[in-house]
Amino acid sequence: MSPRRAQQPALLFGLGIGLVSSLLGVAGGELIIPTFVFAFGADIKTAGTCSLLIGIPTVVIGLIRYAHRGALADPAPLARTVAPMGIGSVIGALIGGSLAGVAPASLLKVGLGIILIVSAARVFRRG
Repeated sequence: MSPRRAQQPALLFGLGIGLVSSLLGVAGGELIIPTFVFAFGADIKTAGTCSLLIGIPTVVIGLIRYAHRGALADPAPLARTVAPMGIGSVIGALIGGSLAGVAPASLLKVGLGIILIVSAARVFRRG
């Protein structure tokens, strides 16, 4: 597939993922990684890296939109949960980034699959 022809489905997938991600308040990795693996044939590690790169602007735009709507006006929950979770996430990302080069791709696929299945089951059970 030529680079130009690959851009069209990538743009459509990006549009859909951005829409769903902003509606749900997520970075989109749960959609981006499977899209890269199944639609574009990327290996799991490349898909994860691409997800991080795409997730950054998605999160920034989402935060700006949520802030404009006043969703971040109360600092108490942010201080109690978001700050500690953010610190833990940064530490986890440093560790995970170090392990990504040595972790078997098959293990990463199984781990991602389990996380997605458990998450989906919990969402539907609460619904």
